[in-house]
Amino acid sequence: MAAFCRMQRLSRHGRLWSAAQHGRTVYSLHAVQRMGARRLSTQAHEAIREDDVQLRDAFDLPTQTTLGSSWFHKGRPTGLLMESRFVSPTSFRQAGKEAVVEAESLVARVLNASTATERRQIVKCLDQLSDALCRVMDVAELVRQVHPDSSWQTAAENVYGEMLEFMNGLNTHVGLYTKLVDAMDDPSISKVFSDVEHEVARSFRRDFERSGIHLAASAHARFVELSSRIHDRSRTFLRSQGLAPAGTVQVPVDQLHTLPASVVSEMLQTHAVRTHDGVAVVDVVPDDWAAQYVLRDCEDSKVRETVYCAWQRGASSAVQSLEGLLEDRLALARTVGFESFAHMTLDDKMARTPDHVDEFLRGLAVQARPRWDAVAQGLARDPRAIRPWDRDYYVGRQQAKMGALPQLAEYFSIGRVVMGLSRVFERLYGVTLRATVPQPGEIWHSDVRKLEAVDEDGHLLGVVYCDVFARSSKAHVGAAHFTARCARRVDDDVGRAVCDSTVVERDGMRFQLPVVVLICNFPPPMPNSPPLLSWANVETIFHEMGHAMHSMLGQNGFHNVAGTRCPVDFVELPSVLMEHFARSPHVLSLFASHYKTNEPLPPGLLRQRADRRRRFAALDLHAQLFMSALDQRYHSAQLDVRPDWSTRVLAQVHADPMFECTSAQSMFAHVEGTRWQSRFTHLVGYGASYYSYLLDRVLAGRIWDRVFKGDDPSTQLSNNPLNREAGERFRNELLRWGGGRDPWTCLAAVLDNGESSHREIEDISKGNKSAMHIVGTWQLPDM
Repeated sequence: MAAFCRMQRLSRHGRLWSAAQHGRTVYSLHAVQRMGARRLSTQAHEAIREDDVQLRDAFDLPTQTTLGSSWFHKGRPTGLLMESRFVSPTSFRQAGKEAVVEAESLVARVLNASTATERRQIVKCLDQLSDALCRVMDVAELVRQVHPDSSWQTAAENVYGEMLEFMNGLNTHVGLYTKLVDAMDDPSISKVFSDVEHEVARSFRRDFERSGIHLAASAHARFVELSSRIHDRSRTFLRSQGLAPAGTVQVPVDQLHTLPASVVSEMLQTHAVRTHDGVAVVDVVPDDWAAQYVLRDCEDSKVRETVYCAWQRGASSAVQSLEGLLEDRLALARTVGFESFAHMTLDDKMARTPDHVDEFLRGLAVQARPRWDAVAQGLARDPRAIRPWDRDYYVGRQQAKMGALPQLAEYFSIGRVVMGLSRVFERLYGVTLRATVPQPGEIWHSDVRKLEAVDEDGHLLGVVYCDVFARSSKAHVGAAHFTARCARRVDDDVGRAVCDSTVVERDGMRFQLPVVVLICNFPPPMPNSPPLLSWANVETIFHEMGHAMHSMLGQNGFHNVAGTRCPVDFVELPSVLMEHFARSPHVLSLFASHYKTNEPLPPGLLRQRADRRRRFAALDLHAQLFMSALDQRYHSAQLDVRPDWSTRVLAQVHADPMFECTSAQSMFAHVEGTRWQSRFTHLVGYGASYYSYLLDRVLAGRIWDRVFKGDDPSTQLSNNPLNREAGERFRNELLRWGGGRDPWTCLAAVLDNGESSHREIEDISKGNKSAMHIVGTWQLPDM
């Protein structure tokens, strides 16, 4: 995917190992201390407005409101996602054809541009062309994932495939590239471009050149061949994850008694018990499920070692696919003139170069090493004896000693959480969420809820569709933010004018409003209870709504850099920042109350959970640093491509002093014969950019501390982060720009509020190695 129609599906970054996530899952509800509960806030029972009630009940009481399923199939369809062309699978296919015709017309305008006026419109035409394709292709991708009707899914598959082929032709269209470059390089033309238009032009040019458009015929043929192989090997590598592990592991039955009874029962039902050397044993398949429980609960270190080594051995086919993928990526990067795939990937990111990423990671590691050292010292009497297969076991023992975590779901009905998000956005940006009844045919399932984002003057900013409950007809995409339509200015369009229900007038101009879809897989509602969210799911919906608000407010006039269409190592900053708000006692006081009694969430429960999360966070941070460094090494310029080279690199990164643990040197060591890289699936979608997860967490933490000066459940800080002045600063200096301004400029402007030195702000604004070094010294990310 290059210049035209960058697919926008943002999902929460996966964690491949987290000690905190390996705790026991049976929780008890701690006693509620009423005095402490009342001390949390006097705002918990503030007057609820009619809009709040409608918003809450739209999710909590759907069958008792006009947002229930009774209207879902009634009336003549008006079009999926308010798009009148999307009323049926047949009309959707026709919309795809019409989009191609519109794109061809815009291509002709660019190629025939000769006058100064026509040449000044080239960037606008390309942006309009991109929007014409994305308005259909992005929805096709959504339909493929969530629509329950197979005829719609088939239509979406066909439309997507046909349009992808057309789009790939545009991405290597020499005529379009030449016209763009000529306009950019002509001062009489480019001098009239706005700052955002310059950024749009640069993004198109970069994407063209990454498609090898500037290469000679033989080099371009090589580029196409490598691109095809990379695509195929990525799919092969991902498919290999579904293969069952080769062979089984003999585990003595008496060593299973400390595992949960249901797990033991399933193991014994899957494989018959037999006798080996006079001992009753069972053959266990060393997959993720079995390894999780054996490594956490089995008391015998030798059994844990055997299961760990078999689990981490990795399929040879997966390793071979991965190594081929990495080798082809290096060859591709060199074909288009870059030193390595990391250099090519980072060229337009915040980090800019692999050297800058290394500077950032090593800065974090220097800070974090004492923390994971301290965790290791507390795990066992002799931490030097802890091996990789012992880590989960000792963490599990510590968690068991601390007791069960409190259950919080009763305080977080989904309707109350969404109501709370609306209140947060209102206090920060003057924006509220309003539940609205969709028209017939506008949504794809009766579970979907439609929210309008509205400003203080009642102006519609955009639309958010929420499809948050799990169902069999829905692909398991986890939590994700889909951009169905981007914000952009349309009154100055070239050719056919856009006219539909998502176009509004503002200040004498006309704008296409953003339309986004939030996808989650929360447990469906139970009888006699509103849908209740676990704490993890509360953080998830805050995170995804952070993306949604970025889309609502990131309106800079151009499709290609609107909202979340910004560098991958910057795009998660607003959503991660919202996770900080989710943990704020001041924020929770706006909505967190028991769905039966309306009693506010006792602060002690949240503090207890926060303390538990932080206790082992250093181990999670170590894992994220390790994966980020390994990702960079795999995409570097020096690859020794002898057989099984990726395993040797894995061992070298394990041995890097950056990851050493003085008190437990063996806890993070490489284990001979294991090939964990065979499971590192994020290398496909986040190749050379896995560090983004850590970078955005550090940046969000800095903004939280220095701009919002937020409170925290694990400390006694009582500052209220719901500060309108801080919210407007974040909105005006960062959110509203989308990808239309250098992220470092945005970051420096947000932080330039008197809380940081002038020298630091100046260094940050440059975005160079010094800037990455400074960021690496900031407070460690909250994992």
